[in-house]
Amino acid sequence: MSTPTLTRGARAMAAKRDERRALADAHLHLDDVEKWFIKRGLPHFIESYKPTEDVFNRALPLFVVLVVVQMGLELTSKTVTWKDRLIGGAIGFAAVVVVILVANLIRQPQRWYRWPRKIGPAEITLLVLLGPVVGKLSGAGWGAVVADFVANILVLALVYLLVAYAILPVLKWALKHSFEELGNLGNLASKALPMLALFGTFLFLNVDMWHIASSFDKRSQLWYTTLFFAAITLLFLMVRLPGEVKNLQGDYYLEAVVAASADTPLHEHVGELDDELPQLRTDRRQRVNMLFVLAFTQVIQILLLSVVVFVYFVSLGKLAVTDGQIADWLKSPECTVPGVHASQLAHENAAAVAQTCHFSTEEQGATWLKIIQPGRLFGFPARIPGTNLLFSEPLLRTAILLTTFSAFFFAVSAVTDEAYRKDFFESITGRLAKCLTIRCGYVNLYEKATRHALNETGVDPKAMDEDHRRTVQVPSMVADPNTRTQQLSSFQPSGGYPASLSGQKQIPEQSTHEAMSDDPLKRWPQQNS
Repeated sequence: MSTPTLTRGARAMAAKRDERRALADAHLHLDDVEKWFIKRGLPHFIESYKPTEDVFNRALPLFVVLVVVQMGLELTSKTVTWKDRLIGGAIGFAAVVVVILVANLIRQPQRWYRWPRKIGPAEITLLVLLGPVVGKLSGAGWGAVVADFVANILVLALVYLLVAYAILPVLKWALKHSFEELGNLGNLASKALPMLALFGTFLFLNVDMWHIASSFDKRSQLWYTTLFFAAITLLFLMVRLPGEVKNLQGDYYLEAVVAASADTPLHEHVGELDDELPQLRTDRRQRVNMLFVLAFTQVIQILLLSVVVFVYFVSLGKLAVTDGQIADWLKSPECTVPGVHASQLAHENAAAVAQTCHFSTEEQGATWLKIIQPGRLFGFPARIPGTNLLFSEPLLRTAILLTTFSAFFFAVSAVTDEAYRKDFFESITGRLAKCLTIRCGYVNLYEKATRHALNETGVDPKAMDEDHRRTVQVPSMVADPNTRTQQLSSFQPSGGYPASLSGQKQIPEQSTHEAMSDDPLKRWPQQNS
């Protein structure tokens, strides 16, 4: 009895299945290291991280709900009974089931009854158009049809961004990192506050600054100024940080990887590392990932320091500046009527205060009230509960304005001033550089685990898909830190590994321009063995 011969398509599908299983085994072997990357907001450091392959699958349940709701509303546009709405929703659900069944019969005929392995652009297009088209055919207005179509497109774009750029894992890390930075607040303030205090104290005790802060008719105008400086600060960071990210490099030799892995899960795998490790380049998504982490860390650092600076200015104002001094700076007379205490006037109106204090105008009474009454901070009176210690509106406004200037000054100095980069900026980039070093060892282990799993399944390692080859099979170089710079400058990345490695063939020379090309087929060598 002859053994049935598999068709070329069946053999290709079987090879793909074995390849996916091998890749899954490799990820399972290094799961602890990959979780370490995710906890640090760097999910794109994971090899073969291609969320766009299953982004539509993840969006499918949401689209089913949208279609059911839309058709439940559109098909009952002339009626409002719940029975008709349920009938419309059932028709929408049945339409989705038909679309999925047809797609399964084409893509996976032997498993047509299972959840679809892949949802392609054709199915997504049908699901996006299904609700609006059926709604229009049932007599719905153009406004409702266009609204449904726009809602579907927005949902698709949102899900794509969340999945393709791993926004949710990064946001989870960002929230956790914010709480961790609170514990580092004392160290941060001890290094930055002397600089900012020197910068801001003379301005704080300057009469012109109090005039400017108190000249705004409403607090909202002060917040607009704050938002303006916040936007300028963010723009500055977005201009400077991409260059910093581009220049980040790890130490891609064995001794450095072993040293960096001491407090990481990679330490359990260092015995599996090769002597010669891959010299990695980062792709666009990895750089965007690092940019987000770097920018968010910097913003959190600025916000926490701003709180400390604000408390400093408010405390300084309360200790060093009297109510009479504030009144003099704001060109308003001080109430000096014997026997009349400020607390007795705090609940009066401007006219009553002007009469009691013998002011010439009601405006002077209103100004004095602002000085002796507590200001508002996030809607609450600015006073310490259970005490008579309060913070006036002029004091709060001046502190907010100077805190805004100080935050901008700190953001610029931390990136550009060599005196402060080491403490406030390079400590952050150092963490990313360490992650790059860890990734070097991780990539080496991942490639070995993948090849081992492929060999066990009988699949030729060359059968790995092109994207995986371009990512993993990066140029390997002799792991000698003393000659690393010379090797990088003389490395020839065409066609295979360098000839300096034992057992490798001599490779033809290639121009530097072509070696650094953005074309991934030129940038990453292909496997020769």
